Amino acid sequence: MVEIVLFIIIALLGISNMFFFIRFKKQQQIFQKLKINPSLFEELFNALPLPLFFQNKNGLTISNKAFNHAFGSLHKTTFETLSTLPKNVEHYVDLSFDNGIQKSVMVHSINLLDEKKNVLGFVGFIFDMSAINKNKELILAQKQRLELALEGSEEGVWDWDLKNDTLFYSTKWKNIMGYEIHEKPTAISAWLNIVHPRDMAMVNETLKTHIDGEESFFYMEHRIRDTEPLKWVNVRGSVIFGKNNKALRMLGTIRDISQRKKREEIDKMYKDRLVAFLDHLPALAFIKNVQGKYIYMNSFFQKYIDFKTWNNKSASELFDTATAEKILESDRLAMYEGIIEHEIILPSLDGSSKLFHVYKFPTTTQEGEKLLCGFGINKPFSQ
Repeated sequence: MVEIVLFIIIALLGISNMFFFIRFKKQQQIFQKLKINPSLFEELFNALPLPLFFQNKNGLTISNKAFNHAFGSLHKTTFETLSTLPKNVEHYVDLSFDNGIQKSVMVHSINLLDEKKNVLGFVGFIFDMSAINKNKELILAQKQRLELALEGSEEGVWDWDLKNDTLFYSTKWKNIMGYEIHEKPTAISAWLNIVHPRDMAMVNETLKTHIDGEESFFYMEHRIRDTEPLKWVNVRGSVIFGKNNKALRMLGTIRDISQRKKREEIDKMYKDRLVAFLDHLPALAFIKNVQGKYIYMNSFFQKYIDFKTWNNKSASELFDTATAEKILESDRLAMYEGIIEHEIILPSLDGSSKLFHVYKFPTTTQEGEKLLCGFGINKPFSQ
């Protein structure tokens, strides 16, 4: 959009430059040679909405209707300001308009030269930047509000311009990734260079897959190298695609999940210890869901049933009909009537049977799932 505006401005400046040169030289034959109607040309010049101006070296000033409308009684004062500005360069200045409102404008003026490179005066245009600046301020304010909201939620922000290969990292992002506030990283390497070596291949592959359009969303948890204690981050992002499905921009967030990972490690450690304990227990140990399907069976129990496939199977699929019926009845008593002690006779591998004193008790997980847990100790038959 900015490029289009600048192109139009340059084109208008070229038209005005030509008009002023022709008017200054008063060479009617040029109009005739170019087959240009002078009045039509002047009408076009005055119809342009951009304030255009010219001043010769003797102080004679010419301006179009847009200029006169904008500055009115301040016409002379405005030209005095314009004449002090260096030529052939853009300037951003504040000018007072006829309604008394001061606006920020861009002034571009160039020296007008004759065939012998003598300066005849200067010509230029004025572009009102107030609307653009206001939009920039609104965008900046929205960006700041978004950053504040994300900072409060412990989220950092990153914005990757893939076309120019430049990145914006928020203050929170830098804080999470170990950069100092005064540092201004702007490359993708500022992120990838500090990914833990063991996670690097996975991060690169996941990132490439998303940018290539094979995945609709980028999600990654990885470690940060050379951190003690080890730091983990959660990175999310999404690419904005342009024409021909070309990746133009990628926006994302980052969050420090080190504490969550630490809790997960502790939970895993406790779970591993419990599983190790149950697997080495010289007794039957199991967990069933409310449908009566086994979802856990310790090593002792698996060995007892000759390592049959047991996961998500019921007693009816593992034992004979009579034994299964007794197991299912004891399950019902434990689950719904609170009777936790039972004696069950199970067939063994050698064709004989063994008596087990079994304790069964219902429980509910944090997610609300009801389970039936139990363990059974081998008991000699009564003499």
